[in-house]
Amino acid sequence: MNILYDRHETADQIEFEFHFLPLANLIFFLTVVASVAHCCNRTLRVCGILLILWVVGLLPAWIELEKAMSSGSVIASGSKLSFPNPLRVVISKIEGHAQP
Repeated sequence: MNILYDRHETADQIEFEFHFLPLANLIFFLTVVASVAHCCNRTLRVCGILLILWVVGLLPAWIELEKAMSSGSVIASGSKLSFPNPLRVVISKIEGHAQP
Protein backbone atom coordinates (compact mmCIF):
# COMPACT_ATOMS: atom_id res chain seq x y z
CA MET A 1 0.00 0.00 0.00
CA ASN A 2 1.42 3.35 -1.03
CA ILE A 3 0.14 6.66 0.35
CA LEU A 4 1.39 8.67 -2.64
CA TYR A 5 -1.03 7.09 -5.11
CA ASP A 6 -4.00 4.75 -5.34
CA ARG A 7 -3.86 1.69 -7.57
CA HIS A 8 -7.09 -0.05 -8.57
CA GLU A 9 -7.00 -3.15 -10.73
CA THR A 10 -9.93 -4.75 -12.55
CA ALA A 11 -10.07 -7.56 -15.09
CA ASP A 12 -9.47 -5.25 -18.06
CA GLN A 13 -7.58 -2.24 -16.68
CA ILE A 14 -5.29 -0.84 -14.01
CA GLU A 15 -5.94 2.68 -12.73
CA PHE A 16 -3.47 4.90 -10.90
CA GLU A 17 -4.61 8.07 -9.17
CA PHE A 18 -1.93 10.47 -7.94
CA HIS A 19 -3.52 12.66 -5.24
CA PHE A 20 -0.51 14.50 -3.84
CA LEU A 21 1.36 15.68 -6.96
CA PRO A 22 0.45 19.35 -6.29
CA LEU A 23 2.21 19.01 -2.94
CA ALA A 24 5.35 17.67 -4.63
CA ASN A 25 5.30 20.62 -7.01
CA LEU A 26 5.01 22.99 -4.04
CA ILE A 27 7.97 21.36 -2.28
CA PHE A 28 10.03 21.60 -5.46
CA PHE A 29 9.05 25.27 -5.87
CA LEU A 30 10.01 26.02 -2.25
CA THR A 31 13.37 24.32 -2.79
CA VAL A 32 14.09 26.48 -5.83
CA VAL A 33 12.99 29.67 -4.05
CA ALA A 34 15.07 28.80 -0.98
CA SER A 35 18.16 28.17 -3.08
CA VAL A 36 17.74 31.39 -5.06
CA ALA A 37 17.09 33.41 -1.88
CA HIS A 38 20.09 31.76 -0.18
CA CYS A 39 17.94 30.63 2.74
CA CYS A 40 19.25 28.42 5.46
CA ASN A 41 20.79 25.15 4.41
CA ARG A 42 18.50 23.23 6.76
CA THR A 43 15.45 24.16 4.63
CA LEU A 44 17.19 23.02 1.47
CA ARG A 45 18.20 19.72 3.05
CA VAL A 46 14.68 18.99 4.31
CA CYS A 47 13.09 19.80 0.94
CA GLY A 48 15.72 17.76 -0.88
CA ILE A 49 15.18 14.75 1.36
CA LEU A 50 11.39 15.02 0.91
CA LEU A 51 11.78 15.11 -2.88
CA ILE A 52 14.07 12.06 -2.85
CA LEU A 53 11.60 10.13 -0.69
CA TRP A 54 8.80 11.21 -3.05
CA VAL A 55 10.63 9.84 -6.10
CA VAL A 56 11.46 6.58 -4.33
CA GLY A 57 7.80 6.19 -3.31
CA LEU A 58 6.56 6.71 -6.86
CA LEU A 59 9.17 4.45 -8.46
CA PRO A 60 7.03 1.24 -8.57
CA ALA A 61 4.19 3.08 -10.32
CA TRP A 62 6.58 4.77 -12.77
CA ILE A 63 8.16 1.44 -13.72
CA GLU A 64 4.75 -0.12 -14.35
CA LEU A 65 3.62 2.91 -16.37
CA GLU A 66 6.82 2.88 -18.47
CA LYS A 67 6.22 -0.75 -19.41
CA ALA A 68 2.60 -0.02 -20.33
CA MET A 69 3.52 3.06 -22.36
CA SER A 70 5.80 0.99 -24.56
CA SER A 71 2.75 -1.05 -25.59
CA GLY A 72 0.65 2.08 -26.18
CA SER A 73 -2.16 1.19 -23.79
CA VAL A 74 -2.07 4.20 -21.43
CA ILE A 75 -4.59 7.02 -21.07
CA ALA A 76 -3.96 9.99 -18.76
CA SER A 77 -6.53 12.49 -17.52
CA GLY A 78 -6.75 15.13 -14.82
CA SER A 79 -4.03 17.50 -13.74
CA LYS A 80 -0.83 17.16 -11.76
CA LEU A 81 -1.43 20.67 -10.37
CA SER A 82 -4.97 20.14 -9.03
CA PHE A 83 -6.16 18.53 -5.81
CA PRO A 84 -9.85 18.32 -6.88
CA ASN A 85 -8.99 16.82 -10.30
CA PRO A 86 -5.90 14.65 -9.65
CA LEU A 87 -3.82 13.00 -12.33
CA ARG A 88 -5.40 9.66 -13.28
CA VAL A 89 -3.63 7.14 -15.51
CA VAL A 90 -5.46 4.10 -16.88
CA ILE A 91 -3.60 1.11 -18.33
CA SER A 92 -5.62 -1.17 -20.57
CA LYS A 93 -4.83 -4.85 -20.07
CA ILE A 94 -6.10 -5.68 -23.56
CA GLU A 95 -2.98 -5.57 -25.75
CA GLY A 96 -2.91 -2.65 -28.16
CA HIS A 97 -6.33 -1.29 -27.15
CA ALA A 98 -6.49 1.93 -25.21
CA GLN A 99 -9.90 2.90 -23.94
CA PRO A 100 -11.05 6.49 -24.50
